Amino acid sequence: MLDGSKQRFQTRLVYLFAAMATFGVLPFAILRYLDGEYLKAVIDVLIVCAAAMNAFFAWRTHRIAEASFFAAILYSGGTLAVLYLNSPMYFFWLFPAISANFFLLRAGPAIAVNALLIVASLPLAMRLDDSIAGAGMIVSATFAGCMTYVFARLTEKQQALLERFASEDALTGLANRRMLDIEMRRCIQDFNRSGVPASVIVLDIDNFKTVNDLWGHQHGDELLINISRVLSARTRKTDRIFRFGGEEFVIIARSTTLDGARKVAEELREQIAAHLHHNDQEITASFGCAQLQTNETARNWFDRADQAMYVAKKQGKNRVEVAGY
Repeated sequence: MLDGSKQRFQTRLVYLFAAMATFGVLPFAILRYLDGEYLKAVIDVLIVCAAAMNAFFAWRTHRIAEASFFAAILYSGGTLAVLYLNSPMYFFWLFPAISANFFLLRAGPAIAVNALLIVASLPLAMRLDDSIAGAGMIVSATFAGCMTYVFARLTEKQQALLERFASEDALTGLANRRMLDIEMRRCIQDFNRSGVPASVIVLDIDNFKTVNDLWGHQHGDELLINISRVLSARTRKTDRIFRFGGEEFVIIARSTTLDGARKVAEELREQIAAHLHHNDQEITASFGCAQLQTNETARNWFDRADQAMYVAKKQGKNRVEVAGY
């Protein structure tokens, strides 16, 4: 499954290639038809139609991986058709096709498609009277493919790094507030579409300011890291954990009712109290739980859990409170 930014990037590529086929290939189809080259004109029109249909498929279904694969095959096949139906001077069409494949496909499939594309071009290169020129064409295409592969891989790694910076809390490695907003919207969409229940658990470390004041912010950071480890180790695989900010954490419990969320929170509360201590000071946390309700916004859903957590604070801390319906 493609991640969000890469999926958007590949979607734009599919649209771009459809536009390029329409405005770049269609004029050639018209000129070839006027010159009596009907077969070439029909092939050009088919390429344009296939590109337009593929763009519509991507827009309508959001199945970008399939659309990207079809685009790569379409333009690779179209490039070969152009090469074999025209003179070897059209060999330069190989270069954009090879480059595009590394951005449309994953590394493995892109290498395979480009290798087949270059091998299929060998007979054309061998037709040239100058064998050195033919070999130069193949070598230059291969070299261009290698360079594009390196560039595409570096771009992919940088993109993944930026994605991580945008989605993770730098201190704890947990998902950040931005990802919390996205996950809550997904839960609301699933609930509205299929009635799948979901609950949010908000927890706040008790007396965290005392730790910072007595031992410094470095000790406070260590405590936050230890809390995140306990939460990661003790939550279920279906739960997602977020650092909301400061000493506050949030857990999204999918397919979980309010009673189930209370049980999860109670277990986490017990684990924190039993296993976390700092310089002989007991570490505890207060919890608030709220189950998603019909026609409820993400903001209201979170606020109900947050208010329940503050009730737990007022009731003596180190306890779990649930929000009413």
